[in-house]
Amino acid sequence: MAKRDVWVRVGDDLVRGDTVVGVTVSDPHYHHETFKIMLKVTGHRDHLWLDSGVRDDDRGEGREQVNALADAFVDALARGAAMPSGALIRLGSGEDDSGWVLSSLG
Repeated sequence: MAKRDVWVRVGDDLVRGDTVVGVTVSDPHYHHETFKIMLKVTGHRDHLWLDSGVRDDDRGEGREQVNALADAFVDALARGAAMPSGALIRLGSGEDDSGWVLSSLG
């Protein structure tokens, strides 16, 4: 990854993209719960959690969707690092703003 400032919004936290060392998808305990994307970040003892908004549908489609979302995170980090001014990455919310949102810094 290039030495650009890439920041990731995780709930109330902002973390540098180059400190993210792992991305995992949780298994919901109950079918009405949503999948969580867990980021392992250097300097944080516990995983940081993002609610994907994707529900467990009992057919595996929800799992495929959230796995694709986790994979897209890696792509968003790479695209953010390639931006000349760096980037802020956040998980979109709502129907109009789904997926990873990349904003240029500066």
